Amino acid sequence: MKRYLILFFFIIVGWGYSLAQSWSADNGNGTYTNPIFYDECSDPDIIRVGEDFYLTSTTMHSVPGLPVLHSKDLVNWELLSYALTEFDLGEEFRLEQGKESYGQGIWAPCIRYHEGVFYIFSNINRHGLQVFTSADPRGPWKRHPIGENIYDLSVLFENGKIYVVYGQTTIKLVELKTDLSGIVPGTERVIIPDGHAMGEGNHLYKIDGKYYIVNADNGRMQCARSEHIYGPYETVVISSRETMGTQRAWWTMNMGQHSALPLPGDTLSLAKEAENIMGAVPMHQGGIVDLPNGEWWGFSMMDFRSVGRTVFLSPV
Repeated sequence: MKRYLILFFFIIVGWGYSLAQSWSADNGNGTYTNPIFYDECSDPDIIRVGEDFYLTSTTMHSVPGLPVLHSKDLVNWELLSYALTEFDLGEEFRLEQGKESYGQGIWAPCIRYHEGVFYIFSNINRHGLQVFTSADPRGPWKRHPIGENIYDLSVLFENGKIYVVYGQTTIKLVELKTDLSGIVPGTERVIIPDGHAMGEGNHLYKIDGKYYIVNADNGRMQCARSEHIYGPYETVVISSRETMGTQRAWWTMNMGQHSALPLPGDTLSLAKEAENIMGAVPMHQGGIVDLPNGEWWGFSMMDFRSVGRTVFLSPV
């Protein structure tokens, strides 16, 4: 009897252990399975510094925020630090006086490396652009409040200037002061007018002497290309209705983006929406990154069942 009890114990422990296994995108045989994280990781941005990759993403009202992750292969990642340790910006972030910041906060970050310094640029709703800097991706990070409403941005350091592209549909460019004290007066301009098939979530690159802006719009991922940072830009579709085989799942209804609770009279409910939208659940905001061997890979967020906005990799 004792032997059977011991055997039963190990069966139960082994079963529980198998259920407790965390998600790994690495299949252990040189291949990987999307998503890279089985967790919410909206608006990812990735850079390569030498043979190392660094990633950050949207965290909205959660603290600590703006995670900084490191990888050697784009598949296996480790958490190094958080650029945002607290919100010291008002009562709504402390849930005081009936105010709240749920569904708000910091979002759509851009991570960059320039002359020995790591930068993360991101916008806080109602508080504008914030820049975080550190000589070490493990931190500590210093916050520089810019305050201008510069969102869905991407940054390029070039010739002693800091160029920022931002906006939705109408894409603008502005320069930041090199001491991060504000924008350079008179530098804001429209570089891609509305009506040229551009969307949101900009990712700016300079490759082989040309300027590229990747963003997403209504089921498509677009790319704009120009010989000059100020344009004119030509735009093309680089991905359309790509699902990576995923589908939508259950959604909460009557939960507004800017409200922590349903409005008076609303009833919170769950609904199984159509499994496909636009014929798919298309990849959304994302960009590209090169490997030391010259290969290029794309990264993008995708709604993955009920998990949320997850990170997917695809060859370019």
